[in-house]
Amino acid sequence: MTQKPDEVIKMEQEGDDEEFVGLNIDPRLLEVVPKLFVRESEVEVFYDEFLKNVESTKKLRKNKDNRSKMNEAFLNELLKYHDIDTINAVLNDEEIKEDVELLDKDEEKDVDKLLRKTFKNKIEFRTFMTYISQFMMENKDSPVEASAKAMKMLGKSDSEILKITSVIDKVF
Repeated sequence: MTQKPDEVIKMEQEGDDEEFVGLNIDPRLLEVVPKLFVRESEVEVFYDEFLKNVESTKKLRKNKDNRSKMNEAFLNELLKYHDIDTINAVLNDEEIKEDVELLDKDEEKDVDKLLRKTFKNKIEFRTFMTYISQFMMENKDSPVEASAKAMKMLGKSDSEILKITSVIDKVF
């Protein structure tokens, strides 16, 4: 029997995302999430987006008991964040090439402060991330273009847009 990822166990214990616990998804796919997403906030955003997709898609809501449909939806959500080769490597317990450290620890703290200062709350930040995903997928925008458009949609000032896009430019 495969063991559930810590995040899923934690969610079950906390009872926050009870609708997720009841979904019929292959445990091997669930185990991929904490390996692909480094930070807990990334895991939360992933699960939130997946749950929103399930709730907003009538076909998925009706077929929650159909494991293959739920696995497909879960995999499609993963593909928004990672390429298929990376997901397969994690599924097959292969070693993934570690990306070069994008930001050192001090820069990472600065980014965290910038994000906290720029976005009023988690919901506004999640909205920002959703817009970025949407612009990148629908318009094929670069991460910098998508983040600039998302910031404009949220009514952020030019200086805030410049600060955020410069960080994203460094990372990508």
